[in-house]
Amino acid sequence: MRVNSARGSVTFDCSALPYDMLPSGAFYAEAQARIASSPNVHLETGAVVIGVPERMKQGWHVETSAGAVRARRIIDTRPAVAPQIGNVILWQSFFGQEIECPPARFDTAVADLMDFVETTSDGIAFRYVLPLSTTRALVEYTVFGPRPLSPLHLSRAQDDAIRSVTKGAAFRVIRDESGVLPMGLTQSPPAVETDYARVGLMAGAGRESTGYAFQRIQRWASASAASLRHNGFDVAHRADALPQRAMDRVFLTVLRDKPELAPELFVRLFSRTDACRVLRFLSDCGGPLDVASVIASLPLGLFLRQLRTAFEWPSMRLRSAR
Repeated sequence: MRVNSARGSVTFDCSALPYDMLPSGAFYAEAQARIASSPNVHLETGAVVIGVPERMKQGWHVETSAGAVRARRIIDTRPAVAPQIGNVILWQSFFGQEIECPPARFDTAVADLMDFVETTSDGIAFRYVLPLSTTRALVEYTVFGPRPLSPLHLSRAQDDAIRSVTKGAAFRVIRDESGVLPMGLTQSPPAVETDYARVGLMAGAGRESTGYAFQRIQRWASASAASLRHNGFDVAHRADALPQRAMDRVFLTVLRDKPELAPELFVRLFSRTDACRVLRFLSDCGGPLDVASVIASLPLGLFLRQLRTAFEWPSMRLRSAR
């Protein structure tokens, strides 16, 4: 994989920790097949929750467009409060397209994890290119910025990104994808109840500094299933350890306050640290040596000066590990 900036580039080997692309259609098909084979689970698609769940003497009453539901326990992935500008340190907005370009334009041996372009008022911008074959790739334009951006807002930059990687050759768009992820929530998490758990991105499912959530959610699901199997209900997301949260917060505030430094910080991170250590750290699988290596690769003085700002955020004071 590769990280590029205007001043330098670093390519690193990720074969020890392979980078995979999992089509969402295949994932949902597998999940729905397992649900359909279970006599204990009913999936109601296309239903809408109406109003607020009401507590009853023995459990909860929920009105939905498909009828009323009663349950002893609720696991709710909906955000309790939608994130707002000012309650998030940075927003990760992206718009990508999987394209097919008949001339062989893509190097299947290397993916561009972050190819930085000029920082604008929108924030820190980079292109992401995942080659699927020599003629097919996922090309994505991403911004870390102070406000969420729509696909329409990002469309011109996305067009430029595709023109750059295809070198002006004709191409066909196979599909689009887009999204907005909050990075560094500043409001305190929802209160934990013994029979009502709020989970999902707004309740701690994603890594603050990256937005990575898939593997974290799989680990959470396995732990929650084990708890329910043993008649427990410990299904809320556990807060990250304080050192990790502190590092994530400091890094995000540096990116927010000094966005022009971002390209060199990421190049420095991957060029001065063993790639496996960085990838384990970003995937929440790092040990003390991995954390120490990541810290050593970054300018210590800059991050120390940012400590006070990072800890002024309300959620840094309020959120504690369960």
